[in-house]
Amino acid sequence: MYNSAFAQSNTIAIKIIICPNLCKGETTYLLVFEATSGKVSTDRGTIQNDTIRGILPENDFKIILTLTSDDSLVFTKTVPLPVCDPILPLPPLVSNQTLCADTSITPLMAFTADGATVDWYDTPTGGLPLKSETLQFVPPRTGTYYARSRFTATGCSSIALTPVSLEIKKAMYPLIGIRKVRK
Repeated sequence: MYNSAFAQSNTIAIKIIICPNLCKGETTYLLVFEATSGKVSTDRGTIQNDTIRGILPENDFKIILTLTSDDSLVFTKTVPLPVCDPILPLPPLVSNQTLCADTSITPLMAFTADGATVDWYDTPTGGLPLKSETLQFVPPRTGTYYARSRFTATGCSSIALTPVSLEIKKAMYPLIGIRKVRK
């Protein structure tokens, strides 16, 4: 039996769906809803007031909400969950540096887009950073270093690391020959 008064007055409206932050290891969605006159139940997650926490997307990326009115009428709503791919920063731009011997090592400078910060490494596979959250890095010696962009708000890092080398060339002094000149 279809009750049009129930369909108009007892509804579930979705206010917001928050994606998991995959870069921080989160795997569950959060959904905020608004329901009128009745009790809401769900097939996934845990309801706390007007929020459903801990929604695992599983394979079908949807959640089913059921609103049961005080007079036992049931309204069901299927809500599609968005597929949430993380937004990754682009790798930083960094120029190689060649210095002359007997000069101070100047910082390597990185440039990023979208307000990302940079973490500096001594290996191309990452590991522990030599220095974190800075666009400048003074390397301790010559060699190749690696820079990775990272959004501080989300923790998402660029997939690729940018290699940058520091080379110090020996100073070239002209050969000076001394000859005796006879008068």
